[in-house]
Amino acid sequence: MTTKVMHIGQMIGGLYVYVKNTCSRMPETIEYVVVHGVSDNSEPISRKEHVITEYKIPLYRSISLIRDLQCLVKTIKIIRKEKPNVIHCHSAKGGVIGRLAGLFTGVKTFYTPHAFSFLSTPNKFKFFIFQLIEQLTRANSYLLACSNSERQMGITDVHYKDSRSLVWQNAVPDAALLLSDGFKCEIVESLKSKRYISYIGRPCFQKNTEQLVEIVRLVHEEAPDVHFVLLGIGYYSPRLEEMKKQIERYNLNDVITLLPWLDQKSTLSVISHSLFYMSVARYEGLPLSVIEAMSLRKAIIASKVPGNVDCVKDGVNGRLIDINDIRGFVDAVVSLLQNEEMRILYGDNSRRIFENNFLLDNRINELKNIYLNVK
Repeated sequence: MTTKVMHIGQMIGGLYVYVKNTCSRMPETIEYVVVHGVSDNSEPISRKEHVITEYKIPLYRSISLIRDLQCLVKTIKIIRKEKPNVIHCHSAKGGVIGRLAGLFTGVKTFYTPHAFSFLSTPNKFKFFIFQLIEQLTRANSYLLACSNSERQMGITDVHYKDSRSLVWQNAVPDAALLLSDGFKCEIVESLKSKRYISYIGRPCFQKNTEQLVEIVRLVHEEAPDVHFVLLGIGYYSPRLEEMKKQIERYNLNDVITLLPWLDQKSTLSVISHSLFYMSVARYEGLPLSVIEAMSLRKAIIASKVPGNVDCVKDGVNGRLIDINDIRGFVDAVVSLLQNEEMRILYGDNSRRIFENNFLLDNRINELKNIYLNVK
């Protein structure tokens, strides 16, 4: 007997990777349907030779009452046609539409925020409104947080009941195995002569890329031979032009390489050949990119924020730095650049933590049991 799970959300970036990874590893007794935005640029998701059924709806980041109502109506019609046993909705807009659709159709619904929407704005009024929307659309859903930090925030800030707040920590396939076939990446070949640090983060408020440039400027003064590679430029990068102007102003064009969203193997290959991985994000759910870097035995320097603190242990597999401490980031980067032995130690510990906690093949049955057994 099969169980049908319907994913609802914008299939871009990390969410697309999350859905693709879990669908591909889940036992065949779980059937999938994917509902996503009409403008999402993701490839169809396959399981073995079978392409998962997908529907496109007018699901956009911006709020529009008329368009969002149309989106909700279309989603409800799809649910009534497909008759899923479980709805698993994701992120801000997918979470609102999915939870309301689950309420109206009576289908068991799980919501994974991948970092709550109210964290995405520095504006206090917008923060309040986004938080209120999260609270009002809880409906009868379960919070399925992707980290313990996110679960706690769901309880304290969104007021989910403890009994309806679950965790399935983000997990990924073993990146080292994906690269074990001797895959060669042209971009890596072009970077071969450089000692570089990697970071995946589209230029936006969350990924804090303007602070990254400030850190690069100061590191460059102390370690002029070190290069930085920022991956993931492309779909919805609202601060890209400002970042480019900042790079130009500091004369860092030859110090920072900006790369678009690459295929998975190329991305992992770039990370694999870096000295270590870095994240200066203002917030995270539980970052897949950090976990992938850990699987590749990389030391991590990361901001001390929810999500990062669930996978990076300060002084064990890297450094956690207070988000506003630019000097702290610079000192941590320079120190790690100068200490190969410490990079190796942190990298080995990253691999151990990954194998114990974040290897998808060891964790996928936990997600299946949540779908099947939570009433």
